Amino acid sequence: MKTKMNDNVKGNLIAQIMGEMKSAALLQNKPFDESIFFDLIFMSDKELLNVSKLCGIK
Repeated sequence: MKTKMNDNVKGNLIAQIMGEMKSAALLQNKPFDESIFFDLIFMSDKELLNVSKLCGIK
């Protein structure tokens, strides 16, 4: 049975992803578009976990 992330867990994960992405952009002297937040909030739990792994989280 699949478990769904609750809103608090999902929000924390999105915040971590945003932080990692922003840090990476700043280190490369590239602009960071905060609108990525809207893309992240509409992702499924599985998609968010995949993005978090790409960002080096968990």
